[in-house]
Amino acid sequence: MRIVDLSMTVEECDSAPFAKDEYYFKLRPIVTWEEKGFVSNLVEMTVHAGTHIDSPHHFVRHMPGVEQIPLEAMIGEAIVMDLTFKGTANARIGPEDLERAERALRAQGITIEPDAMLLLRTDWPKGHVTTDPKWWDESPCLTTAAAEWLVAKRPKVLGYDFAQEEKGGDYEKAEEILTSGMRVHRTILPKVAYQIENLTNLHEIPSKVKVIALPAKWKTESAPARVIALID
Repeated sequence: MRIVDLSMTVEECDSAPFAKDEYYFKLRPIVTWEEKGFVSNLVEMTVHAGTHIDSPHHFVRHMPGVEQIPLEAMIGEAIVMDLTFKGTANARIGPEDLERAERALRAQGITIEPDAMLLLRTDWPKGHVTTDPKWWDESPCLTTAAAEWLVAKRPKVLGYDFAQEEKGGDYEKAEEILTSGMRVHRTILPKVAYQIENLTNLHEIPSKVKVIALPAKWKTESAPARVIALID
């Protein structure tokens, strides 16, 4: 068996690509090597740093948070939708693009069934510094119509290797995200067990593969996750 890590490495970063008032990921030493011969750190971070899981509670107050996500939903066979033809700066992914990716899956004998774990692959992380606001600002994104197409398939889980929130109208840049209507999030999160943001290395896995996505068991709307694929 080969294991592929689908998670980003999160390093200390003073800039916050999404909200200037948040620490993206910052270490504060409690114990140093010089003082005690070992090291211990405090972490200050947004729960949306790096590869992470968004629960429905992120946008729907009465719905489950991360600590309530069923374990059964964290392990399963994932289907990878190849959208690399839209993996370019400022691309908009619409229903017609998802239909094209679905046709390619059918040609391989793969059908999207209800309760599927769908991973959307654009290969956008290749060659980009993910803590640079340009990673978000110029990322491909889903249109609201594409989000509606996805939830109509009734997936259990959706995952992305790009900044999926639709740009246009109320926001364009990462620093403006909190003032936007977040239409894609609001369309998807009430309809899934959770979504995975900021995946990477989707080019290293086949179109159908076993995936394990384990978030930290935090009583929050979102939490960092280690996501891996198991290839026979």
